[in-house]
Amino acid sequence: MKLSDLASNKNRWWALVFLALGLGIVIIDNSVLNVAIPYILRDLNTSFDAIQWVISGYALIIATILIMVGRVGDIYGRKRIFLLGTVLFAVGSFIASISRSVGILFLGEAFIEAIGAAMMLTSSLSLLVNEFEGRERALAFGVWGSVAGAAAALGPLLGGYLTTYHSWRWSLRINVFVAIVALLGSVFIKESKGEQSRGFDWWGTVFSALGLFSLVFALIEGGTYGWWHPAKLLTAGQWQWASQNISVIPFVIAFAVIFLALFIWWEYEMEKGGRSPLMRLSMFRSPGFSFGLITLVIVSLGQFGSFFVLPIFLQNVLGLNAFRTGLVFLASSVAIFISGPLSGNLVARVHNPGRIVTIGMFLNALGVWLMGRVIGPAMSPWDLAPGLIVFGLGVGASSAQLTNVILSNVRPELAGEASAVNNTVRQVGTSIGVAILGMVLATTLASHIATNIRADAMVPEAAKQPLIAAIKSIDPESGQRPDFGPGTPPQVIASVNNDVKDALAAASRYALLTALVFLFAGAVFSIFIPSGNTNAPQPGERPPSAH
Repeated sequence: MKLSDLASNKNRWWALVFLALGLGIVIIDNSVLNVAIPYILRDLNTSFDAIQWVISGYALIIATILIMVGRVGDIYGRKRIFLLGTVLFAVGSFIASISRSVGILFLGEAFIEAIGAAMMLTSSLSLLVNEFEGRERALAFGVWGSVAGAAAALGPLLGGYLTTYHSWRWSLRINVFVAIVALLGSVFIKESKGEQSRGFDWWGTVFSALGLFSLVFALIEGGTYGWWHPAKLLTAGQWQWASQNISVIPFVIAFAVIFLALFIWWEYEMEKGGRSPLMRLSMFRSPGFSFGLITLVIVSLGQFGSFFVLPIFLQNVLGLNAFRTGLVFLASSVAIFISGPLSGNLVARVHNPGRIVTIGMFLNALGVWLMGRVIGPAMSPWDLAPGLIVFGLGVGASSAQLTNVILSNVRPELAGEASAVNNTVRQVGTSIGVAILGMVLATTLASHIATNIRADAMVPEAAKQPLIAAIKSIDPESGQRPDFGPGTPPQVIASVNNDVKDALAAASRYALLTALVFLFAGAVFSIFIPSGNTNAPQPGERPPSAH
């Protein structure tokens, strides 16, 4: 082997380190604000709804532009997009960290930072596809998956520590320093491009952006505004949704279906005419690519839905602060970090990443089942550790090698488009999972609260129905407590609070059972992922242009 080949091989692994570092700060940032909500409410003197718009806006903008960013990276250079995204991410984080109003926080976090995050997510994945092949690619994606999963679990710990002992603002400022390190390390990253564009697909961009924005908005805000009957009227400036009988959400979903259908039709026509679409539908002719994406949706439903439910239970039932909640998730973080690279080595032995995905999915399901068995208001938070460890082992294996399956089944020239589709599907799956588990949590919580209070001998009969109505209107995510009013005996307050905790514990079990169903279904479905690489040019595809 030549000395230059050794240097190139070493640079590839350094490139992985700095690309994974960029991924880590994006994923951690996605969770730190969730644990800091009470502190931000006080500091900015704003409402819970306003902060939710910041968090929702971040997810909305990322989902809206991912596909477009993937194609732009293919045309102008994936490394260039990664670097620009890292700069935008750092700038947005700094603006958000010095914000004195929720408007500036939204500008920095949900707009500038979200655009940078979308650019980093898509370009870094496509850069990895071009850097590694075969056994090395499986190992690289193993490291990638372990960083992604560990970052998702470490986010609450880091955010909780900085928020509890310093300031929520440092949860954002730390991104600036990490981004600078990632930029300095970019010297090891080799530039790559996709097929030569024959004009940019502006109509595809418009159709996909409107369709994805509407879909993700409906999934995130369906519980807030009501899936059919209005729970709250949507307002934007002086405009307000007029109907008192039908929620805005069904119309938003219809809007999403129309524009996504237009997007698919337009992309088909563009590709059939030999032009450069935003997303080549011919990629879906690869069974590994298509089955992998379907499995990814199901994985995201269960995995991220579980991460949504558990912090609510730990903080609102067991009374843990943000930092202690993060400590509980440390067991899962360590397991993920171990299983990601291990899954890459296993792929090298069995030569079938799909089988590793299946094993990981069954471990996911087993971990959620173990956690669901022990959840209760009198438990120790460390009772969750066995389930979290098993769940973490599954996340590290399934996430890492599922991405490997999906991106290995398209040509490297289409890596930007494929990684954009991969990230979009994950984002949509996550939104669906949080929406479904949030709905299960809210509905079962309301039912159990009503049952518990009606059976509570400590609560006077005349006070039961007003209390049930008051508590039902409280969002379980917010950690709010009911307003009992003056003169309420302390023993009644204590008894009702216990009723609410019992109800929330039961609702959390039902939500985890729902996640378990998705994960088990995903494990079964993953069995049908074909083995081998099917990234040869598909019928009707044009040969790639050289770069």
